[in-house]
Amino acid sequence: MKYKKVILIINSVLVSTQLMFSQINLSNFYKPYQATTCCPVNTYGLELQINYSILDITTAELQIPVSLFWSMMDNLEIGTSVSGISRSYKETVDKGISDILFATKYTFLKEEENKTWPTISAELGLSFPTGNYKKGFGTGGVGIIVLWLFEKEVVLKTQHYFNILINLGYKYNTTNPDNYRFGESLFYSFSSWFNLTDNFRVYFGLKGDNKKRDEYNNKEINNSEKFESYIYSGINYDLDEYRKFFSAIFLGITEDAKDLIFNIGMMY
Repeated sequence: MKYKKVILIINSVLVSTQLMFSQINLSNFYKPYQATTCCPVNTYGLELQINYSILDITTAELQIPVSLFWSMMDNLEIGTSVSGISRSYKETVDKGISDILFATKYTFLKEEENKTWPTISAELGLSFPTGNYKKGFGTGGVGIIVLWLFEKEVVLKTQHYFNILINLGYKYNTTNPDNYRFGESLFYSFSSWFNLTDNFRVYFGLKGDNKKRDEYNNKEINNSEKFESYIYSGINYDLDEYRKFFSAIFLGITEDAKDLIFNIGMMY
């Protein structure tokens, strides 16, 4: 009951604030682009995505993340996100929703203003146990997530340029009512993008998620750790000032990683 009360309070705060168009990266790990800075005040956004993953030769998963984003002031964004999930095995299908996420982003420094330092932002998120953790749709407890974002433009002597993107995040999970605690995760991305046209960008890079061992009754569970790494390539096309289309393909390069992930989505 206390989780429901917290969710209702946060929902009330979010609804009472002014809408804005923005993008919080914690909403989805698999979209190709990185939204390093906050968007202008007095605009709003809805992000719809589809992630199709081949976990192994017998298992596939479909996730549909839906995200809403709002503004409170310059350089500060808040948002919420939840995913519908369907996982198919040889003879069965599990369906449900993920844990719900509430997050905020703040931009500390903008490269276009200082010309020397990179753009630096940070995100802070809280996830609440709306997903069935026994089916792998959540953790059963509260998650605390911090993500740092960096972006720097590199100009070559030929006057061509590209951008380097780096993010580094950490998630801590609390113990759920069954005395089970999912291990902490360290996740990261090293990537780059360049323009093909004014509205069309190509992204490529490396993403990873390293999870420590889970615990049951304060004892570590052997072989519950995961080391996932992916190489990816994707595109981002701006339909207009506030709408964008994006898509990417991820290939797992470690034993614990999913074999293949296909991402597609739109920002309104």
